[in-house]
Amino acid sequence: MIAVSILFGFLLTYQQSTAERYHLEGTMFVSDAGRAHGGFEFNAQYRAELNIERDSGVLRLTLEIGLGDTLDKHEYLVSNFKLRSEKISMKIDGFDVVLEWVESDLIWDHEYDNYYIASWGSDAPADEMRGAISPEIFPGLVSHYYVELRLRPT
Repeated sequence: MIAVSILFGFLLTYQQSTAERYHLEGTMFVSDAGRAHGGFEFNAQYRAELNIERDSGVLRLTLEIGLGDTLDKHEYLVSNFKLRSEKISMKIDGFDVVLEWVESDLIWDHEYDNYYIASWGSDAPADEMRGAISPEIFPGLVSHYYVELRLRPT
């Protein structure tokens, strides 16, 4: 009887852990200015869609608007995904990424309130940098570009 209880407990725990599925949507903004506002030759916004099962999945980026599509690929493997109320942590193609919960987005005049956001740029002021992300994760982007990934569960 004890063996049956232990087996049932194991199966229940396994079933609960494998049932974790997430679907997140948002955008990724890219600018050659190295900061959120500006840009000389390249600005683009991509639709971002992240599907996770347990702790891994795929991030898909689709060009919505911009001066051409500079990305060499549009699908990225995601692993080590963890969703908490204050942040999302994961690896995108092996690179560490952390998106922070932003209740009040002052950079874009509240357009992205209540999103998880990661942003970085070579010329970005400190208040434009959130979480941890790099343009070098995304082949085709130049290392000094500003990149901002915004996601929220749907």
